[in-house]
Amino acid sequence: MAEQEVEAAWRAEFGRFHETQASQSSNALEDAARVAFPWSGDDAEVRRLREEHTHHYVRWTFVSTVAVIIVGLIGVGLSFLV
Repeated sequence: MAEQEVEAAWRAEFGRFHETQASQSSNALEDAARVAFPWSGDDAEVRRLREEHTHHYVRWTFVSTVAVIIVGLIGVGLSFLV
């Protein structure tokens, strides 16, 4: 929730910057760098989501592997009873 509020605030500031850019052309480059810096957070968000999906995939792959091993051991055990 807080991340969305922070992003909304940065987007609003970025919009205000573009509105006033023409009147403050002397410091436009410095202001652009100051306002554009948080947009690197988009890359961090993409990385975080990719890591989260990878973690989810690895976790369920591990659980599935353990389940297959258990079912295999039960099958081998039952084959000795026959």
